[in-house]
Amino acid sequence: MKLVDLLNAGAVLAALALALGGAALAGQPPAARRTLSATVVSTTPAIVTDARGREVSANTYQRIVSLGIESDALLAELCEPDRIAAVSAFGDGAYRVRLSAKPRLAGLTDLEPLIALAPDLVLVSTAGDQLDRLARLHEAGLTVFDLGAQRGTASLLPNARRIAALLGDAARGERWATGFTRRLAAVSAHLPAGLPRRRACYVSAFGDELYGGTLGTSFHDVLTAAGLIDVAAERFRDWPKLSIEILIALDPDTLVLNRHGVAALRRLPGADALRALREPGGVLEVDPVLLQDPTLGILDAAEALVDLAYPRTIH
Repeated sequence: MKLVDLLNAGAVLAALALALGGAALAGQPPAARRTLSATVVSTTPAIVTDARGREVSANTYQRIVSLGIESDALLAELCEPDRIAAVSAFGDGAYRVRLSAKPRLAGLTDLEPLIALAPDLVLVSTAGDQLDRLARLHEAGLTVFDLGAQRGTASLLPNARRIAALLGDAARGERWATGFTRRLAAVSAHLPAGLPRRRACYVSAFGDELYGGTLGTSFHDVLTAAGLIDVAAERFRDWPKLSIEILIALDPDTLVLNRHGVAALRRLPGADALRALREPGGVLEVDPVLLQDPTLGILDAAEALVDLAYPRTIH
């Protein structure tokens, strides 16, 4: 057989194979056809939905700007440093060391320096009162992903998965979130099952005003991870304004404050009626760099707090 005949025969066989494959696929039910088609080729980029329901395509973004504490910390964990163009001017967590060479921006309050950087992705954390500024970024042609309000682990963990998926490596985000959850659960795992848990309340004094941090915040996460019962969660959520009278009614065994914060509390009228201020060990003060960090510091603060709250059970 001549070479040309062999080539023609090969072409005929290839065409026949394609026709038979198409016929077999056509004979499958719709669901099966979709499955078989997906195994052949899939070029559609992954879509990640932000807190406002806006869909953003996953990509190998190379000029990422973060305008929030949560996205700063998560980028430090999940993204190569050379892909980060700038971070927010907020927060003092330990992750800042890895971001120290990056320009800092004042969130959504000053948009011109941000737009001038020409980022290909902007990560923001909003609570719903800055829609006009988000619209300005969209008008400038920037890709913006809104992570929503910062809620401690309730936002940190899903946002780790969202950011990693957005950057094209969803598995990395899943590994990080799983590891962080496991480590947080292990903080108080050594406490004996029969050991009575101390009833605690986070308090911060600003002048003559008191504020708490409870369900829906990183403070609640820190207290519960450290094996404490957050008594404020029985009546409040988020960051309630408190008073000496409310604290007396809650009657916590333990008050958790930022380091050196107890002096401001003791100066308030009626504070001497608080049982926790009168009893030994009733006040636990934690480094504010840890306690005020609603991201990676949750774990470090919980580890410091459990040692203060249950010193005889330290292994």
